[in-house]
Amino acid sequence: MTRCRTTSFRAALFVAVSVLTGCGQPPTPPATASAPAVPQVDVPPGTSLRPLTDRVFEATAARRDRGRYLGEGLLQCLVCHSERDWEQPGAPPKLGREGAGLVWRDDGKGRRLVAPNITPDAETGTGRWTDDMLARAIREGIGHDGRVLHPAMWYRSFSNLSDEDLASVVVWLRTLTPVRNPLPRTQMSEEELKRAATAPRAILEPVHAPDVSMPVQRGRYLASLADCSGCHTGWEAPRLAGLYAGGNLIERGEHHAHSTNLNPHASGVDYDAEAFIRIIRTGKGGTTHPMMPWVAFRNLDDTDLHALHAWLASRPPIAHWISNQAPPTLCTVCGQEHGLGERNRIELPEAVAVDPARFDGLVGHYRNERYDWSLEIRRDGDNLLAVDPDGPSLRLIPLSETRYWPDGGLAPLRFELDDTGRALRVISEEEADLVLERLPEA
Repeated sequence: MTRCRTTSFRAALFVAVSVLTGCGQPPTPPATASAPAVPQVDVPPGTSLRPLTDRVFEATAARRDRGRYLGEGLLQCLVCHSERDWEQPGAPPKLGREGAGLVWRDDGKGRRLVAPNITPDAETGTGRWTDDMLARAIREGIGHDGRVLHPAMWYRSFSNLSDEDLASVVVWLRTLTPVRNPLPRTQMSEEELKRAATAPRAILEPVHAPDVSMPVQRGRYLASLADCSGCHTGWEAPRLAGLYAGGNLIERGEHHAHSTNLNPHASGVDYDAEAFIRIIRTGKGGTTHPMMPWVAFRNLDDTDLHALHAWLASRPPIAHWISNQAPPTLCTVCGQEHGLGERNRIELPEAVAVDPARFDGLVGHYRNERYDWSLEIRRDGDNLLAVDPDGPSLRLIPLSETRYWPDGGLAPLRFELDDTGRALRVISEEEADLVLERLPEA
């Protein structure tokens, strides 16, 4: 609904991932041996933290190749952890500096964001880190020394990487060319650290691959892993236009751009899969803003790009015209100023007829404990409202008797009912279905 990405780091969007493993290796659960000694770092209250284990991932050719496919593609490891050549189309990583890290931002007043050196250099990189140090950082947001990582590290996108895919990424990282590049640590303000402290989630059980037998399922997984929603949703905008509706201001140093609409509307992705693949492969002939990491996504094979297109095409059409070439003007859809803003008008789906008496079975309080999200469903005469404690009340537009579009919200809400018509839970249809269970009446 109106949950802010920086509040929960949008954990709900990141579907149980890890597919396309292809090598037939069984999942590798955490070992139970005693954890290696690591520096003791004060962890903020509320942080989910597990001790390190001594597990080691066997280095196989299949894992190396799979890890490279993920790391140089969907996960964008080298795009984030490398200096980039902004003079080249797509701003690829600088040759010879792949994975060596960089200082993203430093205000000179103690707040600093650093993408660390992930090459296996023993002194300045990951050469002395254990496999589980890397695994815990990638999926759980805890650094090798026990620190909470800044949410700019997309561990919540990667949190459901299967055990096999995780092992593959770690094996691949070990094969990078070591680069000596000493860097300072990230420094967060007290408020930033407080917000980040509750984002990590310890993974204590094996993570298996989801079913991706159909293109839409496969694309949903790929989109979640690539964090498409993180960039292409206007989380901080005055009005939330919807999942993938664009409008998010992306900044990297002096470079910035508003993300575009990915929904199947004339203002978004309303072209066929072949056109979509051409755009991703070439960045529209190199003209696509390099803040869009097409230099990484172009490494995906046709099967995966077709699947991504199938998933985006399955989304509700949302009107939101955005351009980074046109002068910024005020947009009524997101409440911000961006190119083509003046062209926009709020377009809502047509409501189907539903007997308002059915709303009574939906009214109640719902909650997802893992992501600390509560939602109240209220009836206001012949209207149904969704009330988020941290946001405004949103009118729910019936798409069916059990499915509703929130005006100014994120994604359709689907109610699951018992035999009497009383809702047991409500599901937000995002990159992963986010389930909120009904709370007992007070």
